[in-house]
Amino acid sequence: MIEFLIAPVLFLAAFLAAIGATFCLMGLMRVFRSKEGFLPYIFYTSTFINTLMIINQGRNLFVLTEPEDISLEPSSYVIWIARINTALVLFSACQRIAKRLTHYGSTPKTPTLLIIAFLFFFFTNVFTAAFFSAHPSFEHEYVYLVLVGTASLLFVQGEEETAISMARNAYFIFLVISAGFIFWKPELVIDNDYLEGLIPGLTYRYAGLTSHPNSLGLITTLFLLCLWNKPFSSRWINVLAWTIGYSSLVLAQSKTCWISFMVCMSCLGYFKYGALLKQRFFDFKSPILPAICILMAMITGIIMSGVAMLGDIGDKVNSFFSTRVGADLMTMTGRTMIWEIALNEWHNSPLFGYGLTIWDAAHRAKIGMGFAVSAHSQFYQTLASAGIVGVTGLLIYVTTLFWFTLKTARSSQGLTIAIFLMLFFRSISEVSIDVTGYFNLEGLAHVLLLMIVAAQFKSDSIRKPKDSPMKHHVFVSFRGIN
Repeated sequence: MIEFLIAPVLFLAAFLAAIGATFCLMGLMRVFRSKEGFLPYIFYTSTFINTLMIINQGRNLFVLTEPEDISLEPSSYVIWIARINTALVLFSACQRIAKRLTHYGSTPKTPTLLIIAFLFFFFTNVFTAAFFSAHPSFEHEYVYLVLVGTASLLFVQGEEETAISMARNAYFIFLVISAGFIFWKPELVIDNDYLEGLIPGLTYRYAGLTSHPNSLGLITTLFLLCLWNKPFSSRWINVLAWTIGYSSLVLAQSKTCWISFMVCMSCLGYFKYGALLKQRFFDFKSPILPAICILMAMITGIIMSGVAMLGDIGDKVNSFFSTRVGADLMTMTGRTMIWEIALNEWHNSPLFGYGLTIWDAAHRAKIGMGFAVSAHSQFYQTLASAGIVGVTGLLIYVTTLFWFTLKTARSSQGLTIAIFLMLFFRSISEVSIDVTGYFNLEGLAHVLLLMIVAAQFKSDSIRKPKDSPMKHHVFVSFRGIN
């Protein structure tokens, strides 16, 4: 009887699978024919893949010393889902590049200088390191950077709003799911024996469904930046989103992310309320705001002077640096050892570096540091893997990108300069731009920045008035009010 039912069931399953595949193909064709294409949707798919991998690994942070100390491989079905996502992302990137080449001359202005600097960065950090370094290698992941980055720099006016909204939605769903695991499976997302934090009595460090709390801090900061720039339409969802975002950032206990968050939010606040604050600060008819600022500065100066005169600061500083927390601060939590190894590898091959296989399993076994998955610094990572050639390309690209973020800062209401500063702060102790893989949660921040800069650059060139100084004054004033 069971064997008799197997054939109809298999036929029905195959029929439904064919119907589902047809609808999926129709949906994908509709997306690819649309103005935005599929590329803005990578924030959904890539966030889902990274979340699924962490859940599938089943780590236990109550036992692990570091969240990254896990050797479990993801299941085969997770690997295949990740491969499908990679294929879709690469196809959408190639589709956008091909569409721009076929319509060259009839599309809005592109940031040509930034594209050239980005391609030079790829050439000096990936191509030369893959073929001319001390340990040549080539993997298909090496081309992800140039395809996705170039496609992101071909965004047109209005598409950045879609990208910001999708990044905001994807990270919000991610933070909600991560918070749910606190009650269901806390050992997956929380370290319950963290003693190096700055919050007294808080021995928990929240990593969420990321590889490390520092990664969670970056994602949460990016989410809050997108949320401020483009809030949800529902007031209650906004309240929930801000609550989850602030809570995740505090519980992550990432000092670097706390500093970058305050700096980035200050940038957004300056471009949004700077004109109003200047007007109020220099309003001598109602000098309440300047009086408050002067009073706070005087109180702060008095307190600091009193502490300096009456407190024994020297002994306290010496006793602090003799503790484990102080030692971690002086050595950047042990990163100085990794930086010394990076410098040694660069000395062995100063021009083109060790190669892109540095910090892989074989190299970690050679140096006896299984936890050293990267150089924990963008500069040292580039210096060790690509040498002087790679550092030159990095400096040129970062300088050019910074110039474009300044150029588009006002039109993006400070979002481009805020994301740039966030990545810059992270690059001091982590690797912000991973040249050998591009679909992790941290790498998406760089992708989003390129999308916004490209769209806002063309937006500025389109919006620039050419009639009269009076119209230009009215336009700037109207944009400032909005």
